[in-house]
Amino acid sequence: MIIIRNENTAELVGLSFGDGGLTYRSNSKRVKFQLRGNLLEDKEHYDSYIIPLFNREIMLPIFSREVGRVFNKKMNFYGLSVESVNIEKPLNFLGIPSGIKKELSIPKWIKNNNKYLIRFLRGFFDTDGSISCQRNYSIKNNKYHTQIRIYLSCTSKKLIEEIYLSLKSLNFKCLISERKPSNTNNKSSYTVKISGGIQVKKWMQEIGSKNPKHLTKYNIWEKTGFCPPNTSITIRKRILKNELSPYSIYAGVLEWSNRQD
Repeated sequence: MIIIRNENTAELVGLSFGDGGLTYRSNSKRVKFQLRGNLLEDKEHYDSYIIPLFNREIMLPIFSREVGRVFNKKMNFYGLSVESVNIEKPLNFLGIPSGIKKELSIPKWIKNNNKYLIRFLRGFFDTDGSISCQRNYSIKNNKYHTQIRIYLSCTSKKLIEEIYLSLKSLNFKCLISERKPSNTNNKSSYTVKISGGIQVKKWMQEIGSKNPKHLTKYNIWEKTGFCPPNTSITIRKRILKNELSPYSIYAGVLEWSNRQD
């Protein structure tokens, strides 16, 4: 069993810090690792990229088999799952902690290598990040969402501070903020925000994304100068194929474009 610290496994750590969990089974020595996203928006990302990556770097070297898939239509999640006493040490070796995720920290082997750090950031963005466009209210009667932004959020203050400092070291302009909970039962959340077309383009060129959920939004913005909010990945793909006009979404109807593919 040989698990290698490399760019691929650095990305897996980022993915796991976002949507993963390594937990102990009650009354058992077995440990379960799951990595799950949204059934509708993230399934393609898991099938085309995350699961093959996890199989190549983790499952085949350790178990000589592929990982199992998990999904639940009612709870709207989809991802991968493996339960074994042999999964904990390799993931701990990479820096993925066991138990409930509290304060996280970028592993030193990743933090001290920019190539590894970039892949970690991509993995975290593709699971716990988002990309969206807002209206520019300084322009009168502007109803289109032209101002593009990237958000990286979680409840670990230490991790977000490390991500902020990492991005600054990579010459990104970004801001860090705290959002306090609305009630005492919830935790504060922390966010790094990257604003504006120049900075978002820099992210896509230097760090990138493998998640079609993010890429479809960015590609629509790049193509049209705006991206309508609250659209599904299916709708965004139709817009990119010229099957649907993005302007029709603002009119409240889904009009077919006369343009050909």
